[in-house]
Amino acid sequence: MRILFLLALCAGFFSLPAGSGNLEIYFIDTGQGDATLLVAPTGQTFLFDGGDNGDGNADVVPLLNSLGITHLDYVGVSHYHADHLGGLDEVWNAGITATTALDRGFNNTPGTQSYNDYANRYSSVRQAVTPGQVISLGGGVTLTCIVSNGQLMGGGSVNINSSSQWENSSSVGWRVDYGDFQMWMGGDLTGGGNSTTDVESSVGPLVGDVDVYQVNHHGSRTSTNSNWVNALKPEFSVIPCGHSNPYGYPKQEVTDRLNTATHVCPVWCPTDGVGTEGFVDAGGDIHLSTDGDTYTVTASDGTTFTMAVDERSNGTPGSGDLVVAEFLPNPGQTSDSDGEWVEIAGTDNGFVSLENVKLTDFGSNNATIGAPMLLDQGIEIVIAADGLAGRNGGVRPHMVWPSNTFSMGNSSDTVALQHGGSTLDRVDYTSSWPFSNGVSAERKDLLGSNAASNFTAATANFGNGDKGTPGSTNTSDTTVFGGGGSGLDINILTSPVVGQMLDMEWLAPGEAGYFYQGFITLRTSPGFDINGVHISGNQDRAYNLTVNKPGFFGTVPASEAMYVSGLIPNRATLHNAFIYAVFYTFETPGTIVVREVSAPALMQII
Repeated sequence: MRILFLLALCAGFFSLPAGSGNLEIYFIDTGQGDATLLVAPTGQTFLFDGGDNGDGNADVVPLLNSLGITHLDYVGVSHYHADHLGGLDEVWNAGITATTALDRGFNNTPGTQSYNDYANRYSSVRQAVTPGQVISLGGGVTLTCIVSNGQLMGGGSVNINSSSQWENSSSVGWRVDYGDFQMWMGGDLTGGGNSTTDVESSVGPLVGDVDVYQVNHHGSRTSTNSNWVNALKPEFSVIPCGHSNPYGYPKQEVTDRLNTATHVCPVWCPTDGVGTEGFVDAGGDIHLSTDGDTYTVTASDGTTFTMAVDERSNGTPGSGDLVVAEFLPNPGQTSDSDGEWVEIAGTDNGFVSLENVKLTDFGSNNATIGAPMLLDQGIEIVIAADGLAGRNGGVRPHMVWPSNTFSMGNSSDTVALQHGGSTLDRVDYTSSWPFSNGVSAERKDLLGSNAASNFTAATANFGNGDKGTPGSTNTSDTTVFGGGGSGLDINILTSPVVGQMLDMEWLAPGEAGYFYQGFITLRTSPGFDINGVHISGNQDRAYNLTVNKPGFFGTVPASEAMYVSGLIPNRATLHNAFIYAVFYTFETPGTIVVREVSAPALMQII
C-alpha cells in the first residue's frame, strides 16, 4: 500500500493557525559581539544587534542565508557600541535590508565609524523605540520594550547621567512573549557594578519571571546583580562572549548567581570564554525552539534538552521515574574536579521533570536542579563538574553543578536522586563495581535494579580518550520499554529536502488489521499520553490534525508495511530543522487502546 499525502509537519506545524507554530531563536556566535535572531511562526523576523565589525559578513549573513532569509522585518539595536551594531551595515550591504530599525534614538549619539555606518545604511527605516511599545511578529509572538535611555515602561525613569558607562546604561531592553514562554534580551544594560548606574534593579520587577535570560553585558560584573536575578528567576541563560576575550567574561560571580547549589540551571555560552566555571561551552550558535509551552535548546553538535515553561505544572516524579544511567567517578584524562559527570535518564511512560530533583550522596554533596528539564523514556541528560570540553576531558554536558557542591569518590560512594525527601534512585558503588580509572559505569537495563550486576564497564571512547557514552544510549543497553519500540519501525527511504518529496516505509509486524496513526513532529518532547501509553510527539496538536486523515490514519494492511510519501514545504526557514517521524497502532477508534509505538525516527531537513 502506498500512501501519498502532505506531511503532518506541513499540515500540523507550518500551516497552522496563528499562534500554533514555533518561535525559533538563534543566539549567533559572534565571538565577543552580540546578535540574536527571532523567527516567528508566521515567518516574520527580528534581528537584535549584529555583532562587531566583520561579524555581519562572517556570522550573521551566513546564518540568514542558510535560513533563506532575504529580508528582515525588524532590526533592533540595543545601544551604539561597535560589538552590538558593527555588523549591521554588512547585513544591509549583503542585500538583506530591513523594513524597520528600532533603536534608542538620537540622544547623545557617538561619532564612531561603526555608528555612522549603521546610521547611514538604516537612515530611511530608523525609528526611536518607546518604553511600553509592543512589536507583534505575528502568530502570538510579541516583543515589549521595557527600558530605553533609562526611561521605563509605565512612565518611570532611572537617572543614568552619572554612570561610568553611559552608553551601556542606555541600552534598549525587550521582553519576548510567546504563549507562556518569556525571554529577556537587553544588550549591555547595567546593574551598578564598576560604578555604573543600577538600571537592572528598577527594570527587573517590570520584566518579571522569565524562562530564558540572554545575559546582560556578556557576563560582566557591571550587570546581572542579585536583585535582577531574583526578579527574573531564569531557568536557562545564554552568555554571549568570546574565546579568551580581554575582558575576562563571563565573570565568576555572574555564573555563580545564575547557577547555584539550590537552583542548578543550564548556563550556556557560544564559546569557552576565559575559563570561568559553572557554564557549558556550546561550541557555536545556540538554537532555541518553543511552542509557548515548552522549549528545546540545541547546540551545533546536536547536544539538546527540552524544558517546560515555568508556569506549567509538571507533576511529581515517583520512584524509578528517573535513574542514574551512567557515571564517571574517576576520569583518566583530567582531574576529578573537572572530569566527573553523572548521566540521568527518564524511564516513565511519559515525560518527567527534573525540577527540584536533588543529586546527593546523603552527606555533604548536594546539588538541587532548578530547571524543569523534561525527560522521556530513554532520554538522557548529563550534569557534570565542568562545562568546558577542553578542560573536562571532552564532554559537552547539559548543565554543570556549581563548584564544591557535588563530587564522587574514586572507589566508593553514593549517587542518588531525591525529590521532596523521596528517593527516586540510589546507586551505592564500591571498588568491586565495573568501572575504573577513565572508564564509566553504564547501566544495562534502565528499568532494572541499582545493583552492580546491572552495570557494566564502558567500552566506547568519548572526548579525549576516556570511555563512556555521556548523553547517548549506553553501549550495552538492554532496556525494553513497555508500549513503545517493540516491533514497529520506520525506514527513511529519501532524505528530507526543502521543496522535495520525503519517502518513508512504516513497518508494523504482527499488526495487520489493527489501526495506525502517524505524524511528523518538530520535537519528541514532551509528547502526550493515550490510555497510559506515551506518544513521543509534539503534544496533541499532531494527533488532532491527523486523526481520521487519509495517509496519517488507517488500517495496517496484510503486508504490514505502509509506504508513506509527502512533500516538504518549500520554505527556506526549514533548512537544517530537525524533525521526527512516529506512528503507533491501536485497537478500536473512538475508544483507543494503544498497542505499540514506534521509536521516533530523527531527520534533518536539508
